[in-house]
Amino acid sequence: MHRLPIACVLLVLVTGVAVVAAAQQVESATSGEAGAADAEAVYKEWLKRIRLIEIRHLRAGLASQFAEGRRQILAIDDEAAVGPLVDVLYGPKPRYRGLLIEVLTVMAKSGSEAAQAYLQEIAVGDGSNAHRRRAIEGLRRESGKAATHRLLGHLALDEVPVIRDRAATALAFLGDKRAVWLLVERLVTEDVRLVGGEQWSGTMQLDIRAQMAGVPTFRRVAVQAAVPGAVATTFIELPEVAITDVATTIAMMDRHSPVPHYERVLTRHPRVLAALKELTGKDFGYNQAAWQKWLESREADSVVPAWQPVRFGK
Repeated sequence: MHRLPIACVLLVLVTGVAVVAAAQQVESATSGEAGAADAEAVYKEWLKRIRLIEIRHLRAGLASQFAEGRRQILAIDDEAAVGPLVDVLYGPKPRYRGLLIEVLTVMAKSGSEAAQAYLQEIAVGDGSNAHRRRAIEGLRRESGKAATHRLLGHLALDEVPVIRDRAATALAFLGDKRAVWLLVERLVTEDVRLVGGEQWSGTMQLDIRAQMAGVPTFRRVAVQAAVPGAVATTFIELPEVAITDVATTIAMMDRHSPVPHYERVLTRHPRVLAALKELTGKDFGYNQAAWQKWLESREADSVVPAWQPVRFGK
């Protein structure tokens, strides 16, 4: 007799929980959208302020005006301004990029993860040796470990050798011994090289149809005409021209080279070896087996941290 009321109570409870959960999801989605809108508004406000500084001061040819713009840029300490700073200052002008590295360095030393991430990307991606070096120096901290997670990610995952080499150099400069495991792996790589390619060449011969006229000859033709009381006869000469047809011919000839051929080659990376020497004080050359054997030794345990998964993110 009590089953129906109990079932009704359970149904009400389950329905109530579902309604509460749905309400929480709606509230969470709403708050998420509001947060994204707020972040976008903050981003646009900072972008406008930094762009005004660039227009009013940094573009001016006077050193005093640029100095005033630099002072205002270096006074920015809000991490929300990192993205707008990069958008405005990172471009083809070396002076702007140098100022960006300067302000990112200040913010990175204050704990800005976004600034640290951008400095790591500049350290491997900028076309200027001087700017890459300044970015690496900007990552160095007086206390605590420098942020190197993105550098480790490039060393582990990037397939462009020059980017891996720059990451290796930066990690050695910053003294991050966690990179040793990856450096050993990247010391000698197996790459695919194109040694032959398919080529095609063709020749076409074209003869255009034409008619050639020879020297004309003349023949006499009698022409008669009736006149009152008589028939008049006269002679005229008509030309005869010999016509010769020229045939039209088209011929095409193809020639193909062999099918593309690839081969696997072992590539040594001197800058990776230099980074290994710097971080370990050892030199086993390009012998990866010797490096691996040393990593498994007791001596290496006191020098190189245990292997850790690479976190390639912000």
